[in-house]
Amino acid sequence: MIDATLKNAKILIVDDQQANIDILTGLLEAKGFTNYLITTDPRKVVELYEEFQPDLLLLDLQMPHLTGFQIMIQLKVLVPENSYFPILVLTADATKESKMKALANGASDFLTKPFDLLEVELRIKNLLKTRYLHQQLENQNQILEERVKERTAQLEKLNKELKIAKDKAEEMNRVKNYFLSNMSHELRTSLISVLGFAELLQQELTNPEHVEFINHIIEGGKRLNNTLTNILELTKLEVADSFISLKPYNLAEEIEVRVKSFLPMAQSKRLFLKTEIGERNLKANIDSELFGKALYNLVNNAVKFTKEGGIFVTLNYEEKENCGWAVIKVIDTGIGIPKENLDKIFSEFRQSSEGNSRSHEGTGLGLTITKRIVELMKGTIEVESEVGKGSTFIIRIPAIPETSQIKERVLEKTKNTKTQITTLKEEEVKKILIVEDNASNRLFMKLCLSGLFRIIEAEDGITGITIASQEHADLILMDINLGRGLDGIQTMHEIRKIPGYMNVPIIAVTAYALFTDRNRFLSEGFDEYLAKPFKKDELLNLVKTCLEKQKNVKQF
Repeated sequence: MIDATLKNAKILIVDDQQANIDILTGLLEAKGFTNYLITTDPRKVVELYEEFQPDLLLLDLQMPHLTGFQIMIQLKVLVPENSYFPILVLTADATKESKMKALANGASDFLTKPFDLLEVELRIKNLLKTRYLHQQLENQNQILEERVKERTAQLEKLNKELKIAKDKAEEMNRVKNYFLSNMSHELRTSLISVLGFAELLQQELTNPEHVEFINHIIEGGKRLNNTLTNILELTKLEVADSFISLKPYNLAEEIEVRVKSFLPMAQSKRLFLKTEIGERNLKANIDSELFGKALYNLVNNAVKFTKEGGIFVTLNYEEKENCGWAVIKVIDTGIGIPKENLDKIFSEFRQSSEGNSRSHEGTGLGLTITKRIVELMKGTIEVESEVGKGSTFIIRIPAIPETSQIKERVLEKTKNTKTQITTLKEEEVKKILIVEDNASNRLFMKLCLSGLFRIIEAEDGITGITIASQEHADLILMDINLGRGLDGIQTMHEIRKIPGYMNVPIIAVTAYALFTDRNRFLSEGFDEYLAKPFKKDELLNLVKTCLEKQKNVKQF
């Protein structure tokens, strides 16, 4: 297929000696090349090139009017920059200077006269084949460029549509927030008057019938106020990432204080309300206010939907999926939830009983709000229920393990971790431990540092502590958000407790990049801070600087 294509290639022959041209044309015709053009006048080459568009030029060097060197200089302007146009120089000038000059000016190959016709044939075929392959590559590149242009146009169109949709959604969200804020102000202002004057009348009226009317007004006003509060809370939680504050809290204390406030409500229905705390020192990173709201919703529902028996609120510690969890259960002996309704109770405005015949009041937002709050605290919520027997809502939040628990998990990890053994001497290569839960980020940092340092990787805090205890690292790159389990700050503090790590540089490598974050992490005990995304040189320079500082400290 290629040979047939090569036989159709266009060849331009330029030589002032007709005898030389006759030899070359005879060779071409004998080998099946018939698509050629000849000239003995070098001044016509540019014109012939533009008209004929040859695939190969056979060019003499020493000619009257224009030399082959001058012709090559003229053609440089005409040949497209990214294309391949082969020139085979056939000349009687056998000097090395001429050969080097010809190749420098654009010649692809160089033969001296008298030449071997078999060699000329092979050189011609090789140059034409290279030209053919280049053209195929150019065609493919052109096709790819067209496809890229088409795809780019599609993506640009899609991006414009997405931007329009995003802007529209943001505008709708602004309108919604403005509307809700405005309604909150208007409704709350009105409710102050309704509830306030109703309570004053409740104290003044003596007619039992009138008192009953006022009681209904107050009850309805409170219900409307609760509905408004739930709607506004759900709206606020949509942007909770901007204000949520997760800090370590003792969960037993948080639960006991908040559950105690429900005792009067439970006692009024002759229900028991008990807490069973299995772990009194269990801590977790929570937003205390939001946590209280989530617990309020669950306990309030439990009391609301329970007629006999009572409610248990329990707290225990659980190991699951290589992570320690604080498990909070709200267990009631209430009416229960049908199995077919379990999947929808966490959805907005959904309840177990719906429609005109629903059996309970409310907006159906309480559990939606609770689920959103739990997820903001990196936890999960699920429900188990049986009609007529009661329901159990289970919240799992990543726990902050105690030192003893960390040691147990490190020991367990150590049993299952094979220490890598290196034959390199410690003074020959520095070891860097990368603690990062994102595999792509680990790979990027590894590629940045490979060849200069020995890299050890850990995908979570416990693994990082385990490896650090097994094999001494000279420097540690520590991600902050390590997913579930220990975060980077906790992991750093635990590694500092390992002998030999008090002065080892630990760099916080994190996506927390607000202007206050650097000082926050340095104050926690990190030696340096690097915000994501970063460039290879930034990482490399920071690592080298920290190691150099450590070296100077040791020498001092």
